[in-house]
Amino acid sequence: MIDHIGLFVADANKRAEFYGKLLAPLGYVKKAEFPGAVCFANDEDGDSVWLESPKGDNPVVPTHVAFRAKDEDTIKAFHAAGLEAGGTDNGQPGPRPNYGPTYYAAFIHDPDGNNIEAALS
Repeated sequence: MIDHIGLFVADANKRAEFYGKLLAPLGYVKKAEFPGAVCFANDEDGDSVWLESPKGDNPVVPTHVAFRAKDEDTIKAFHAAGLEAGGTDNGQPGPRPNYGPTYYAAFIHDPDGNNIEAALS
C-alpha cells in the first residue's frame, strides 16, 4: 500500500492549478502548499500526491503515474478535466484489452511530459 508519491514538475506551485483540475474527479483536493511543493490528498482513502520542483539544475524526467478510478464516468471526467486544464491527450477513455480483460483507462500528458493515467482494472 502506498501512502503518498512525489511527482517532479518544473514548477510545483505553477502546476498546482493544473493538478487541482486534473485530480478533482478522482477525489483529490489541495491540502498544503509550500515554496517548491504542493500536496493533493484524497480524504476517502488517505492517499496523497506531492508535486515537487527539482532542486538546483536537475531536469524534470517525465514519469508515469496511474490512479485508480471508481468508474468509467470518473475516468471520462478526469480526461476532460486534464484537457481543459492544458494537458494533452495520450489515450482517450476506453477499454485496454491488451492490459487486461476488464481494464479501462485514459491518459493525459501534463505540461512537463508526465503521463498521468486514471484506470479501472
